[in-house]
Amino acid sequence: MLPALRSAGSACLVMMLAAGPARGAQLSASSEADSLHRQALALLANNRVEERRVAMRFLERAALLAPNHLDHQLALAQVYYRMGFLKQARQRFERAGQLAPGNAAAQLGLGEVWRRDYLKYLDKASLGRAVTHFHGAADLAPADAEPWLKLAPLQLEQNDLTGAFLSAERSLAADPERAEALLAVAHLSFRLGRVERADSAFRLAIPRLPALARARFDDIAPVASEADTARLRRLSAPEQVEFRRRFWRENDPDPVTPENEAQLEYWSRVSQAYFLYFNPRRREWDERGEYYVRYGPPESAIYNPVGSRLSFSFQTGPGYPMNALVWSYPGLGMTVTMEDRLLSEFYLPPITRDPPVGREPNPAVLAARDDVLPTRGGRGVFPLLPPGARRLPVDGVLARFEAGSGPQLLAFLEAAGEPGDTLWAEWVVLDTARHELARGRRDLAPSPCDPVARRAAEFASVLPPGDYIAGLSVRDPRGGRGVFRAPIRIEPPPRTLSLSDVLVACGAPQVEGPGPEPSVRLQANPGARVAGADPLTVYFETYHLRPGGDGRSRFELEYTVHSAARDRRVWIQRLLAPRPEIPAISAIRREEQAGTLRRQYVSIPIQGLPLGRYRLEIRVRDLVAAVEALRTVEFEKVDATGS
Repeated sequence: MLPALRSAGSACLVMMLAAGPARGAQLSASSEADSLHRQALALLANNRVEERRVAMRFLERAALLAPNHLDHQLALAQVYYRMGFLKQARQRFERAGQLAPGNAAAQLGLGEVWRRDYLKYLDKASLGRAVTHFHGAADLAPADAEPWLKLAPLQLEQNDLTGAFLSAERSLAADPERAEALLAVAHLSFRLGRVERADSAFRLAIPRLPALARARFDDIAPVASEADTARLRRLSAPEQVEFRRRFWRENDPDPVTPENEAQLEYWSRVSQAYFLYFNPRRREWDERGEYYVRYGPPESAIYNPVGSRLSFSFQTGPGYPMNALVWSYPGLGMTVTMEDRLLSEFYLPPITRDPPVGREPNPAVLAARDDVLPTRGGRGVFPLLPPGARRLPVDGVLARFEAGSGPQLLAFLEAAGEPGDTLWAEWVVLDTARHELARGRRDLAPSPCDPVARRAAEFASVLPPGDYIAGLSVRDPRGGRGVFRAPIRIEPPPRTLSLSDVLVACGAPQVEGPGPEPSVRLQANPGARVAGADPLTVYFETYHLRPGGDGRSRFELEYTVHSAARDRRVWIQRLLAPRPEIPAISAIRREEQAGTLRRQYVSIPIQGLPLGRYRLEIRVRDLVAAVEALRTVEFEKVDATGS
C-alpha cells in the first residue's frame, strides 16, 4: 500500500508544481500588496510629509500588484488628495467607483476632489460635479452624516437654499450629537429667514464645537475696530464676555427684537467660511475666510484675471509664480485682491510698500445706502433686515426737548400704508452699557402729513443725560419689516439760552389744554420732504430766555436756508465747470413775550428753490442776556408727487 500512496502523492505534487508558478505568484502579489498597505497606514498615522511620500509609494506599488483591490485604490486616492495631486486622486476614486459602483466612499472622495477644484478655479461645472458626487454618496449611505454635511454649503453656493437646508437636516438626523450638523441647520435656517430657530440652534451648536472652531464664533476682531480689538485683549475673561455683548448690542440692526440679526448674520458667515475655507492642518482660514465673515460672499470672483500680476519676487532674486484671486464688492465700493504665493490654495494679502487702497468699503458708498449697518470704521457691514424679510421703507427722526421732569426724547416713525392696513411699531432706547432704558409698542395711525397713503407713530421718554441708541421697528401681518435706528446724545439741561432740536413738520402743532404750559402735539414730518409749492414748516422750542426789568423776554429770530447739495463730480470737473450757487433765503424778526419758554412754529416759503437738499439754520438771540443759540436741520425739496 505504501507504493500506492507514494504514487498518489507524487501525482499531487506534480499537479501542485504545475499550477504553483501562476497561483503562487498571485498569492505572493496579493500578500505583498496587503503588507505594503499596512505599512503605508502606519506611516500615515505619523502625519509627516516624508512619511506620507513613502506611504504614497507603498500604496502605488500595492495598487499595481492588486489593481482590482478596492481598499488599495481608495487608500491611494486619499493620499493623493491629501498631498494635493487632485488629478491622480480623481482617477483613483473613479477606479474605485468602477470596482464597486455602490461604494459611498468613492463618491464622497470624488465630491471632495471636485469641491477643492471649484474652490481653486471657481468653475461652476466643478461645483455641480461636487454636488452630484456628494449626493451620490448620501444616497448610497443615507445614515452617514458626512456627505449631507459636505453637500449643504455647496448647495448654498448654488443658491439652492431649500436643498441646502434639507441636507443640513438630514446630516443632523443621521448624527444628532454632531455639533457641525447642528451648526449647518442654524446657518441654513438663518439664510432662509427663520431667525428664531437659527438663534436657538446657534446657541446650542457653538458651545459644542471644538475649541478652535468655537473661538471663530466668539472672535469679533474681523469686524471690530483695531482700538476695540486692542482693548478687548487687555480685559479679563468675564470682562471680555461683557465687552462682546455690548459690541453686538451696539451693532444690532433692530434692537427691538430679542434676536441680534447682525450677530446671526456674522455667525452664518463664519459657518460658511468654516465649511469652505478653514484649513485643519493650518488651524485657520485664509484671506477668503477673513473677507467672507466681514462682508459676506463677493458679488463676483475671478481666478487669475487677465492682466493681473502672477509672480512675485523679493528685493533681489528671480520671480516666483503665484495665483491671484479678485473678489469684487461693487455695492460697497471695493475690490479685494488676494495672492496664493506658495501655490498651496492659501491666499494672503498682497505684498506692497504702499498703503492698501480699495480693500475697505468706500465711506461715500456706505453713506448713500440705507439698507446696511457698518461697524465702526467699516470693518464689517451687515444688512438691516434678515434674509427673506420684505422691506418696508420707513422714515424716522429723533428730537430732544426739555420737559418739567427732565430732558425728553421724542421719536417719530412713518411708513407707507393705507387706512385699512394694519401696521404696528415698537421702539427701544439703549444706554451706554447697551441695556434697555425705555421700550414701547403701538399701532400706526394715519399720518398728519398724508393720512391717505402714510401711517405714523410717536414715542417719548424722559431720559437722564447720556449717550443712547434708539431703535424703531415697524411690521405688518405679511412679514414686512422696516427699521430706523440712530445714536443720540442728551446733554445736561443748560441754565442759559438753549434750543430744542428743530423738527420739520407738516403743519402747525396742536395745542391742548389751558395754562402757560399747555401740551403740544407735533405734526412731525419724519422724512423731512417738502413737496411742490408747499412751504417749509418747522417747530422748535427756546428755553431760558432772560426777562427784562418789566418781566418780558425779548429775542431776535433769524433763519437762513442754504443749499446742502453735494457736488460729487471729480475736482477737475468742479473746477472747470462750477455749478451756479443757489441763493440763500434768510429773514430776521424781533419778538417779545412774558416768560422764559418760547414754543415756535415757523413757515418759510421756498417755492422759488429748485429741487434738492437744503439746510435750515435757526439762530435765536436773547436781546436781554446778549447771548445766542443755533440749531440746524436738513430737508429735501421734492416735486409735487413726493419723489
